[in-house]
Amino acid sequence: MMKAIVVDDELLVTEQIDRMLASAGVKVLGCCVNPHEALGMAKELQPDVLFLDIEMPELSGLEIAERVYADKLDMEVVFITAYNQYAIDAFRVNALDYLLKPLMEEDLQRSLERVRKRRQRRGDNAGNGGQKSAVAYLFGKFALHMDVDPEPVRWVTSKCAELLAYMLLQPRDKEVSKWELFEALWPALDVEKAGINLRSTVSRINKTLRDCRSGMSLASVRNGYKLVLSDEALALDADELELFVLDAVRIDPDNLVYVEQLVHRCSRPFLQGFDSVWCEPYRKEYRQYFLSLGKKLLLYYEESVTEPLKALRLAELLVEHDPYDESLREEALKLHYRIGGSGRATAYYEEYTELIHAELGAVSGDTLTSLLRNLTD
Repeated sequence: MMKAIVVDDELLVTEQIDRMLASAGVKVLGCCVNPHEALGMAKELQPDVLFLDIEMPELSGLEIAERVYADKLDMEVVFITAYNQYAIDAFRVNALDYLLKPLMEEDLQRSLERVRKRRQRRGDNAGNGGQKSAVAYLFGKFALHMDVDPEPVRWVTSKCAELLAYMLLQPRDKEVSKWELFEALWPALDVEKAGINLRSTVSRINKTLRDCRSGMSLASVRNGYKLVLSDEALALDADELELFVLDAVRIDPDNLVYVEQLVHRCSRPFLQGFDSVWCEPYRKEYRQYFLSLGKKLLLYYEESVTEPLKALRLAELLVEHDPYDESLREEALKLHYRIGGSGRATAYYEEYTELIHAELGAVSGDTLTSLLRNLTD
């Protein structure tokens, strides 16, 4: 039976969630209305899942979750809150799910199923010689996390991280020649020195991967190497983004939080910290994937009449990546008008026209100008 703790500063809310969890077959070990006592209760009772309110006096649910993962407590965190603007922050602290009040039974059931699957995977890994599942992040600074450990794997050298990142971006089971790796990672070295560097780097990577029981390795094949993965699938943020875009998955209430999390995570610079030439084509490709999914999410917000400040934050995030895309500027202009009326919309339009005049020597498009006129007339 799954075990849970509920933390909310409103007693009536904790009692309601307690009843809903009991009806769903979950054993509630305790309910807590004092956020300062929540972490101690979690450590003592060791639940499978911790249901946390976010907005609580003095100590927020986000802060409690950060301490849970900092202390490496073996439990999942699910947030329950009345405020949807915290969705992105929730996933920054590695929360499993994010539910809105008033809590609906079907939403709770879906979240509990996610907890069961996560706990099952952990149990399977524990019975598989201690082998752990892995998640690799290519957006932002490259990081490999084993299981749900908040601390990334540490690499002996930066070239270890770069070489593994390069191999992760290749098609699965592809044999990468040493010549390709020389050109990508050590273009300035002669063949002999590049070969020494490659062999040394591969050896260091494999030792690190063995030490953290990743189930991965770089295997020598003919005149190159191949990334070998265990039966446990490796999750890669770049793959998640690419598949979501290329498969044209429709955004709906069931996957909305997942998409928001993915867009936020993939808004970071791709392969940040690597300055090799090989990175540039990948940066261009994944930037387009990010913008495509971000625009789809922005359209969903518009069609579902999402709170305008939340939509505007997304629009501004996309504009940071493509400041001269006037379709994005049009969406942002409409949102500024909804929030602040004609004055705010006009100020935003004028700021943009000054930007493109100064940087491109251009003027704003007719569509954007007509939109401002229609909004402010």
